[in-house]
Amino acid sequence: MSEFDGKVAIITGGANGMGEAAVRELAGLGATVVIADIDTERAEKVEAEVQAHGGKVKAIHTDVREESQVIALVEQVVSEFGSIDILDNNAASLELTANDPDVISLDPQVLQQTLQGNLIAPFLCCKHVIPVMVENGGGSIINMASVAGLTGDVALTAYALSKAGVIQLTRAVAVQYGKQNVRCNAIAPATILTANVDAYMPEDYRNAYIHNSSTSYLGLPEDVSGLVAFLASDRARYMTGHVIPVDGGITSALAVAHDRRA
Repeated sequence: MSEFDGKVAIITGGANGMGEAAVRELAGLGATVVIADIDTERAEKVEAEVQAHGGKVKAIHTDVREESQVIALVEQVVSEFGSIDILDNNAASLELTANDPDVISLDPQVLQQTLQGNLIAPFLCCKHVIPVMVENGGGSIINMASVAGLTGDVALTAYALSKAGVIQLTRAVAVQYGKQNVRCNAIAPATILTANVDAYMPEDYRNAYIHNSSTSYLGLPEDVSGLVAFLASDRARYMTGHVIPVDGGITSALAVAHDRRA
């Protein structure tokens, strides 16, 4: 038996990218996985593919920016599966990053929309999942932050603010509900080669990112999903309130270090 047998996981944004990889990872380890995503077509495709390989997966159309839909999601999952043991807050409003410049140039509307998708949404999921976890004896929440929430940049101001907020949300949940056996950790990826990133990333940006990393390659979704599975498992039972970079070492070095490398 797998340690995830009988466990129920919700993965928001599970139809694509890192969320999809986490769906496949946890389902492959025996969990019952709910894909909560607004991309119904893609979510149903992932659902069918995982089920074809014996996985227990259900796609539920959900816009996690809307509290009423989050409430309905939680109620449906509890009704059908009896519990929620794992929450992976992976969904994010990445389409706004094209209009996310420096502080002076940033449109407040873009900031508000980014916060709604990247910070309010995981807050809403935590708010309504935690009571279920507490009632059932505990659970593990994994919030998807970013190295953007740990460092400064010349742009992506709203995105960075939202991810810094996710990090603080993680600490708040860990401290406030740890005694009730709810753990909460965050993962802070750097650029990860999801299908969309790989297709649209400019070559000069790709090269600059690799140059400033300590590895000679960029990360893949599976580099993140393995950590999701670990943090969701009892093997991480003494870990809570932490932010774990998956970044090829990019946040571990001085800004000048990679230009000084022989």
